[in-house]
Amino acid sequence: MTAMTPPRRAAAAGDSRRQRIADAFSRAAAGYDGAAQLQQAVADDLLTRLPQTASRRALVDIGCGTGYLVSRLAERHDGPAIGLDIAPGMLDQARRRHAGRSIHWVTGCAESLPLAAGSVELVVSSLAVQWCDSLEAFLREAARVLVPGGWLGFTTLCEGTLVELQQAWQQVDGAIHVNEFLPEARLFETLRAPGWRPAEVVMTTRRTHHATPADTLRALKRIGANTITASAAAGGGLSGRRRFARLAQTLERWREPAGIPTRYRVATVLMQRHTQQD
Repeated sequence: MTAMTPPRRAAAAGDSRRQRIADAFSRAAAGYDGAAQLQQAVADDLLTRLPQTASRRALVDIGCGTGYLVSRLAERHDGPAIGLDIAPGMLDQARRRHAGRSIHWVTGCAESLPLAAGSVELVVSSLAVQWCDSLEAFLREAARVLVPGGWLGFTTLCEGTLVELQQAWQQVDGAIHVNEFLPEARLFETLRAPGWRPAEVVMTTRRTHHATPADTLRALKRIGANTITASAAAGGGLSGRRRFARLAQTLERWREPAGIPTRYRVATVLMQRHTQQD
């Protein structure tokens, strides 16, 4: 029989995990936009796929970061726009970058939205859901806050993301230095949640390239994505300098003409809440 984690302990672990994520992205906030070209390209692609909304109900961008996506949505939406993020530092940057815009900035968690039921016409989220404890919880909350017939559009990362770095670390010390990402089969299974019309899903693989192994790690730190949310396995006893030297040597085996690649397996998902007549 498998031992069950006591609810209080599980809740405490979840709170600790979310705090680590919030702290990492707050620290990265000041330089985030200058390093987030891939994130912006993924958000631009999502924007082209979203339906045009007609009512004056609210839209919300979950994991809005510095406000890149929600600011563009606010330009074409008649109702209130809400940017929600777990990281206060990101919201501070968003307020400064979009001062004077009629966007409400809210600190909150994707799995427990501080929004009333049936208050939102459009929920969007780009490259934030992979940080959630549970995709199912995110979908339940999105369904709760959406009006019948409302839309959810989000992007997330799936298995195959950061595979070069993951495999390189495995060869160095066998420890967990890269987060696990949702297998595609599990994503499709989860998207069959009740209350939704069949989802439209587009899978793409995107790559960034960096000149050196140090640049690869530095780029992840600049966007806050270097936080490891799993418990790391015991390392191989190497000093930090020796370990990095071995990591760099291993990453060099992946080198392409454009540089050392970092791979992202991106799912773009569009879903609609059932109407009351469905």
